[in-house]
Amino acid sequence: MHNIIANGKRTRQNMNIEKKGKVKISDIAQKCDVSLTTISRFFNRPALLSEATRAKIENAIKEMDYTQDNLARILVTGKSNLIGVVFPHLHTGFYTELLSQLIEQGKQKKYNFITYTSNTSKEDELEIVKNLFTYRIKGLILLSPLLPASEIEQFPVPVISVERAGGKFMQINNDNFSGGKFAAELLIKNKCEVIVHINNDYSEMWPSFKRIIGFECAVVGKYPYERIINKDLTDPVSPAATAAMEKIFDFVIEKYPNKKIGVFCSNDDIANMFERQCIIHHVRLPEQIELIGYDNSPVSENAVYPITSIEQNIPLMAQIAVDAFDNYIAYESVVPSQLIEKSTTSK
Repeated sequence: MHNIIANGKRTRQNMNIEKKGKVKISDIAQKCDVSLTTISRFFNRPALLSEATRAKIENAIKEMDYTQDNLARILVTGKSNLIGVVFPHLHTGFYTELLSQLIEQGKQKKYNFITYTSNTSKEDELEIVKNLFTYRIKGLILLSPLLPASEIEQFPVPVISVERAGGKFMQINNDNFSGGKFAAELLIKNKCEVIVHINNDYSEMWPSFKRIIGFECAVVGKYPYERIINKDLTDPVSPAATAAMEKIFDFVIEKYPNKKIGVFCSNDDIANMFERQCIIHHVRLPEQIELIGYDNSPVSENAVYPITSIEQNIPLMAQIAVDAFDNYIAYESVVPSQLIEKSTTSK
């Protein structure tokens, strides 16, 4: 506790606070000469207060070194500022960037996030979710596809899913079909003679499957085409992923010598692994191979040759998710995709 000196002496008010111990909101109300209701509005609905009142309360909080007791708030109101987030994993740039953006967007509403990863079984994921409920979370953001919609619909808190289909709860999905179509159209425009799609996994039930459909609608039957699926690519920093990409690269180069090859990867991390093989084997980008990723995550920008990518607008996804808890409605929000051209495709 900081001592406040007035005319060389501690004020009686702050001496009383010291005796009581932790500063309470009633102490702040007394110092500011406002009601407890006003203090409550400052924390929960600050827009209802005048700028002068907010400034007075903010100054008192700093002066008195007040920290909000979240546990007490939960016990009194039955509500919290905690949001649960369940990812399949955090290996890829899309997930890590989304988490970063959720945290950034949540600051404005003073939300805190409890994050879990779940990639084992439905039973394990359900236990994770039940554990989140014990924190009396305000809501749940779900990216893992393991749990069926029928179970999610029974959860006692608002649920927002990202990049998963179906269910009577809010869903935030990218326009994946258009994203895949944009990638195909660019590779065709740039006169690629062979078209390749590389993916770590897919399900026809996932929204991301639509990016494959959008891509293949433009190329299948018109160009030599390879769809390559390898689950070892899921963790891009693992030795298994490196070994898998080496084999994929060798297969493509040996099967299509002296051809200009267009490669579309399901995410930027896979595209970055493919680019690494091009550099190792002295294959020129974009003269010999044109390369497109997906997500427009920081991975694509920080690659040795910045990778052309389909932007999902991750900041917008995070903003929609965070804002949705204020006035929750079960509906699907589709975020437009956009082609971002960089160094791995022809200008």
